[in-house]
Amino acid sequence: MSHIEISKKHSLGKNGARNKAEKLAESLASEFGAECIWKDDDLSFTSSGVKGELHIGDDDVEIKLDLSFILRPLKSKIKSSIVAQLDDILADDTNIT
Repeated sequence: MSHIEISKKHSLGKNGARNKAEKLAESLASEFGAECIWKDDDLSFTSSGVKGELHIGDDDVEIKLDLSFILRPLKSKIKSSIVAQLDDILADDTNIT
């Protein structure tokens, strides 16, 4: 499996970031046919090609994904798409690591 990790700072507070992260969860579910389950401030999602977690912190959002062998060639495109969605959703211009 190929691994992707993304961390993004925000200034929305935990509740504000979680409300906005719902949009990302909907996008992941739609794009990958993923089943998404929230537990407190953590979102787990799984599909036949992607398995991952999203964690909402007080001032950051972290995403960890494992891509199947079939999606491995699309790793850069998938990461870029998620980063762009986070930028849009969180409306925060801080750096991504």
